[in-house]
Parts: sequence; C-alpha cells; structure tokens
Amino acid sequence: MLNGEISLRKPWPLYRKLSLLLLGLTGLGVVIVYNTTFAFAGQKFSDQYYFLKKDLVWVLLGIIAFLISQRFPLKKIEKFARLPLLFSLVLLLAVLFVGKEVNGATRWFVLGPLSFQPSEFAKFAILIYLSDFLARKKEKIRNPLLVFLPPGILIGLGMGLILAEPDLGTVVLLAGVVIILYYVANVPLKYLGLLVVTCLLGGSLMIGLSSFRRTRFLSFLNPWRDPLGSSYHISQSLIGVGSGGLFGVGLGQGKQKLFFLPEAHTDFIFANIAEEMGLFGSAFFLGLFLLIILYGLRISKESTDQFHKFLALGITSLIGLQAVIHIGVVVSLFPTKGITLPFISYGGSSLVFTLLSGGLLVNLARNLPPEDFRI
Repeated sequence: MLNGEISLRKPWPLYRKLSLLLLGLTGLGVVIVYNTTFAFAGQKFSDQYYFLKKDLVWVLLGIIAFLISQRFPLKKIEKFARLPLLFSLVLLLAVLFVGKEVNGATRWFVLGPLSFQPSEFAKFAILIYLSDFLARKKEKIRNPLLVFLPPGILIGLGMGLILAEPDLGTVVLLAGVVIILYYVANVPLKYLGLLVVTCLLGGSLMIGLSSFRRTRFLSFLNPWRDPLGSSYHISQSLIGVGSGGLFGVGLGQGKQKLFFLPEAHTDFIFANIAEEMGLFGSAFFLGLFLLIILYGLRISKESTDQFHKFLALGITSLIGLQAVIHIGVVVSLFPTKGITLPFISYGGSSLVFTLLSGGLLVNLARNLPPEDFRI
C-alpha cells in the first residue's frame, strides 16, 4: 500500500509455475542421484562423483530440450505427427540387432560414454501421433475400424518391438496412456472394454510364458517368500521404506543405498527418498507430482484446440502413470518393473525425453487464451 492505494500483484501465469515446478523437481533429482550413488560410485569407479557428472550432462541436454520444446511451433508438430513414430520404429528395430545387452535386455544404443534408449523416444512419438489421430478423427470416433485399426497397427508394432527387448514395463505404461486417451475421446465403452480386456490378457500371457516374470509376480504376491533370492529387490525396498518412519533417518544417512538395495538410483530411488525423508518427505514429492497432474489436466481442459487437448492429457498421463507405477513398485503395490521416477531417477534418455515432454506441456500452457492464465 502506498499513499492510500492498494497495489495488486499480477499472478504468475500457469506456464511459469509449471516451468518452475518441473525444473525444481529436476534439481532435486540431481541431489538425490548423487546422494544414492556416491558410495557405489566411489567403490566401483574410485570416483564418488561419477554418476553425478554423467547426470549433470543429461540434465543439461534435457534443459536444452525443455527450452526448445516450450517454444517450438505446435502447428509443425501436428503437421508432421507421423514422422517421429515412423522414425522411432526404425530405431526400435535397429536396437534389437546392434544395441547393447545389459542384464539380458537389449534396449540401448551406446554413444561413447553415453547411451540412448529408443523406447523413451517411442513413448514421446506415440503420444504425438495418437493425439493428432484422435483430434482428426473426433467426428468419427464411434467407428471401431477407423479408430482402432490405423493406430493399432503402428502403435502395436512399436509395443511389440519394445516387448522384444524385452521391456514389459514400458508396454504396460504405454497401454495405460493409450486407454486414457481413448476414454477421453469418448470411444464407445464396449470397444474400450474390449481394448482393456485385450491388454489384460496380453499382459497375463507375457507373464505366464516367462519364468522370470512369473517369479517376479510371485514375489509381488509375497515379498518375503525368498528375501535372499527372487524377492531380494522388493524386500530391501520395503525395509528402506519402513525404516524412514515419519521424518526419515536424515538426508545422506540412509543405509539401503550402501550396497543393500539394487538399482537404488534408478528403479528404486523412491525407496531412498522414503528412508531418508520419511512419510512427510515422501508426501512432499507426491504433492509435487500431484501438482504437475493438476496443472496438466487444467491445460488439457482449457485448450481450445483438439490436438492440444489430447497432447496435454497424454503428456500428463505419461508422467503421472510413470510416477504411480514407480512408487507402486517400491511399496509393493505392483510387481517389480524397471520404471524410473520422472525427473528424479538417474537415466539419460529417460530424463531428456521427460523434460522434452514437460517443455511441450509448458508450450501448450503458453498457447492457452490469456484469460485462462489464472488460478
């Protein structure tokens, strides 16, 4: 107040709040990655900063992708929506022949000191393609052949190639996003139900035909059935979560990352968060992801362009479902899957394409009508 006048601050536009949220979460991820890797990196590579330095390179690349995608013309993305998916199919096929095998899975191209996982690009490409397809076919959405056949062939081929790596977790994640987009597009429930049943039967078949997946599923049903064998990952994860209590043991003081919990910096990073920051710290991170979801749903709802609506919903669903699956695995709500926590877990191509998708969500927020920049 100055000379009797009231000064009203103009609220921050939604795209700025979202940008700060996504970049802030990425910054927290850098701290947590170092915290979970310094002991392991020091023993294996004689350099406690080994993973931190690589993570910072990927963060830099991701921020560049974030800045570009939030300003990239959305009309061009819509115009060439099929091209990323077609290119991703080529990469998914190529990685099966020339990719690097790690722990029985062939998912990575090795580029010098860095590696690239084409399935991360495929997730991004499928979102763009399906968003464009549903926007164009909005008036013919009740025709099952028209709605399911063209995307079913291309997306089904992509999922099949990802499954051949093998990577069932990414396929499950993509299937969930596809079902959400079809539901919001008002596909008749009988057809949507058929899609859901097909996905469930396919997933059950994949589990039943693989002894490795069957063992993991049995460990999910009883995490303590073989704590030194097939249940080792989940039992150690639950020990970490349970040790955190309400307030945690303190940042940097966790014990599970000290060679007890495998993949503590990737697939089980939330277990370290729960151990060191407790229930309240875990709830803080859950709140950040919930805020991303709420912002994304608002952007989708208030967008006037159909392509924008579906793309915003697809990106939000992908980030939200991935976080839900990761946390669900950590607390044994879901069978163990190699799913990273968005913006937090160590993982180069995953982080870059998550930030790229986040930048697109900011871009979509920028294109909302000016009067919608209010909360």
